Amino acid sequence: MAPYHTPDRVGRYRDRLDALVGAAAEVQAIDPREPADGPVLALAYHDIPEPGHVTGFSYGLSLTTGPARGRELTLTVRSDDPAWCGVPAAVAAALRGLCPFRPGIVLGHAGPYVTTSAMNSVVLGSPAYDRATRPLDIGTEGSEDLIDFVGLFPIHASERELAYSQGADALWSLDWDRTDPGRAPVV
Repeated sequence: MAPYHTPDRVGRYRDRLDALVGAAAEVQAIDPREPADGPVLALAYHDIPEPGHVTGFSYGLSLTTGPARGRELTLTVRSDDPAWCGVPAAVAAALRGLCPFRPGIVLGHAGPYVTTSAMNSVVLGSPAYDRATRPLDIGTEGSEDLIDFVGLFPIHASERELAYSQGADALWSLDWDRTDPGRAPVV
């Protein structure tokens, strides 16, 4: 079992995340690449931050002992497709222990993340959901356990290639809607 995982910790995370968002999450378990590293959960919020949007969070990345310890992933898109909410947890489950999950990192996927979109990559940055831009303390009284959220932004393969060749700043400098998973490529 992961050294930081306890049923109380995941319960505090869910309760405090629900309080932060102001709604109850739908929760789904995701199969981790390495089960001994602990569970991975997808937490889905519909119509957050506003109607016509979905926001998803991971749980399980923060269990790692590597450089991503204390981080969880989040994604907000203008869509009613709940499959987008599972992307942060799927990325965490696949790459936990292998990737530091820092802003500016670009990750590709073998196929589209969601069947309704051609996007098969993500760029990491500050969360799109403004309530997730500050750390969330899930510790017990007298003990801090801070979670920093890293935002995922779906992008096209051509945009991923631009970021690989010129850096993520080249992608961020372009004019594109970071929450529209149905948009055309900007490169």
